[in-house]
Amino acid sequence: MKRLLPSLRKAAAGDQNAPPKPLPGKTFPSGIKPLYNPEDGAVDIVFVHGLTGNRDSTWTARDTTEPWPKTLLPSMLPTARVLTFGYDAYVADWRGMVSQNRIAKHSWNLLTALASYRENDGTALVTSRQRPERHLQNILRSARAIIFLGTPHYGAGLARWAELLSQFIGLVKQTNSNIMRVLRRDSEVLARIQDSFHTMIMARSTEGIRLVEISCFYEELPLPGVGLVVPHDSAILPGYIPIGIHSNHMDMTKFASTDDPGFVAVCGELRRWIRDMDAAERHYGNPPLLPDSGFDEQPGTANQYGDGNRQYNNIGAGTMKNVDGNYFEAKGNQNFGSGPETCRVIPLPRNEDVVDRADIIARLETLLPATSESQSAALYGLGGSGKTQVALEYAYRRCRDPACSVFWVYADNETTFAQGYKTIARRLGLAENLDGEKLLMAVRERIESGRRWLLVLDNADDLTLFGIGRTSHNTSSGRPEESTGGSASLYDYVPRGATGTVLWTSRDERIVGTLVGSRRGIQVGRMSPDEAMRLLETSRDKKTGNEEVGDARRLLEKLQWLPLAISQAGAYLRRVSSPIADYLSELAEGKERWRVLQKTELDRYQSGVPNSVLETWSISMERIRLHDEMAYKIMHIIAYVNNQSIPFEIITAAGLFGDEGEEGYSEENKDRVVEAVTRLKEFAFLGLRGEGGYIRSYEMHKLVQEATRYGLRVRNSEDEAYFSNTALQIVAKLFPEPKREAWAECEKYITHAVQVGEWAGICMRAVKASDLLTRVSDYLFDRGRWREKEPVDKRAYELRREVLGDKHPDTIRSMADLATTYHKQGS
Repeated sequence: MKRLLPSLRKAAAGDQNAPPKPLPGKTFPSGIKPLYNPEDGAVDIVFVHGLTGNRDSTWTARDTTEPWPKTLLPSMLPTARVLTFGYDAYVADWRGMVSQNRIAKHSWNLLTALASYRENDGTALVTSRQRPERHLQNILRSARAIIFLGTPHYGAGLARWAELLSQFIGLVKQTNSNIMRVLRRDSEVLARIQDSFHTMIMARSTEGIRLVEISCFYEELPLPGVGLVVPHDSAILPGYIPIGIHSNHMDMTKFASTDDPGFVAVCGELRRWIRDMDAAERHYGNPPLLPDSGFDEQPGTANQYGDGNRQYNNIGAGTMKNVDGNYFEAKGNQNFGSGPETCRVIPLPRNEDVVDRADIIARLETLLPATSESQSAALYGLGGSGKTQVALEYAYRRCRDPACSVFWVYADNETTFAQGYKTIARRLGLAENLDGEKLLMAVRERIESGRRWLLVLDNADDLTLFGIGRTSHNTSSGRPEESTGGSASLYDYVPRGATGTVLWTSRDERIVGTLVGSRRGIQVGRMSPDEAMRLLETSRDKKTGNEEVGDARRLLEKLQWLPLAISQAGAYLRRVSSPIADYLSELAEGKERWRVLQKTELDRYQSGVPNSVLETWSISMERIRLHDEMAYKIMHIIAYVNNQSIPFEIITAAGLFGDEGEEGYSEENKDRVVEAVTRLKEFAFLGLRGEGGYIRSYEMHKLVQEATRYGLRVRNSEDEAYFSNTALQIVAKLFPEPKREAWAECEKYITHAVQVGEWAGICMRAVKASDLLTRVSDYLFDRGRWREKEPVDKRAYELRREVLGDKHPDTIRSMADLATTYHKQGS
């Protein structure tokens, strides 16, 4: 080989300027090919091969002449149309030309081929999601399930060597090493594909489209002399069914008979899905598809309102609505019964890895749905104990009822509450010009009119927002009443009625006996030892062997069986492949560091963050600091914005802040940020939000934010001032002037603008913070949202009065803004 390389390189160099010689080509079987097409076909199954594959030979076993989807599958699934798709998947060819298509182009070819062959079927999901054409969007809406056979979701271990080999071979023949480069484990393109895919999957739940079923098959045997091509951890997707096939990577797609264990497993999944789909169709009917006409409305009558006629009101039966690019069912006949529309607004995807806390769920199902006298329940307890996860699981279980609408609202503060109601209003088709208290009341009344409904109010930690502690709004029993005048509490906008239920989550145990009945609260505490062990194994993605059981139990005891701490520890163990014993040693060192810090007066700033969360956070954060400076910087900056719906723009600005050329946004910079975000997600510090359809946003657990801020405060006040100031600068730059055409952008950043205003004292930037809050106030003034405007005006006035004095023009202006807000609320 050493002798061969120089001569090959020399020959290649010598031929660079020579005219290309015509090379013999080959006919590559491409496009859709039907393998079985019954007259009563009810479902399409499309087979798509991988690199170096072929639409026939990939599925053809040794000593057979035809692919098994043609010879074996029809007898098992007689009502399924079977199609196979081919594309030029060669990455190298000794004699002929090689397609230089990239993954996106191959995906696009698949999508258009499916759209041409059958208008209403298809599986090119991510590309379909990103294309505007309606007939292509319908492929996404019709997709039901995906089987991945040895797919390298997180890269192939051999991809780096294959890339080098393809580049070497390229000296003497045609190659396409671009695709091989994508399959490397550190590929940023692959990370973006995965990110887009998961975003698309989550968006289906918020748009009223049933989720895509997914099963992942992985190879159990190595290729002789090569090893596993796609390791188990890359072939599976967390939260979806993993199934092993006792073959190597080349043979795992080739079955010779119906008795082949691999065929039995694959066919079993297909049969299960078709059976479930048949049952679902009887309840739901087929999903509505998007019309091919130039209008955004299917048959029905409607009056058109709003900019660009994007939103329709007074919609007749059988109508689909298009609001800001997001499609969902509106009022009309949807096979859900004769009552009002069914609507689901849940901004979080279902956690398929959730540990079933059966006792809590059972108690919830006993309390809810409630009677007309007592229609609420509350989950309360320590932060990080898993209240939101329990509520999320319960919400998705309620979605099994096709006539039950399910809504989710973050109740942290006035702004998040109003934003949640605004989203619900869009989904329900309420008039676009509604805002402020009119919108809140309209949403309440529309929800109350539903046949069956559930509203989850998450993170209701500040009970004063709901009238608890306000003398004028409390009864003698402590429960809030509806206000009869003046400034209303948010409790006035919480729906009531015998047809629906409200589930609260809160850290404040006073919620029991006030917002809900004294017997309708469920304390969510630490997990049982068995539950904690299951969570550790799930988050670690590894069963605990006999040799580690003792260490695992000791670890869980030290973490006080708290779910958030266990999830952080498991994520760390998975990411660094560390034994539990080593982690216990790091934990002991971390405990000593925190013990010293907590002896100081700075401990008063801990704000109720459990020690176990601080300790696991500290270990993971130190690892990130050593290996990914950008991820470390992002983590500390976004600790000072709102923990929900963090736009990618804020994260990008945080990652690039202080870098040379930070103003120049480029694909390279974006890739660096994506890599940093991926690292934070791997350590369970960031989660992807599913709201908004095409909008990508993230969330961070409140306790993780508090631990991050606390870590800065007790270690280095200068760093605390730096990161809080950076967050303020970023949000101030992103929040636009509140002109009408910029309202959507204002809404995107409003919660973060309000939040960074809280840290003005730490970063000594009171004037800049008050200027930002004044812009927020102007936006809320234009929208007539006086409830949200009041705390913003108060904060701006406090900051200016403290720094500029009572007589400064800006202070006087803030005082006038506050007075106007009071007046508008009748105070």
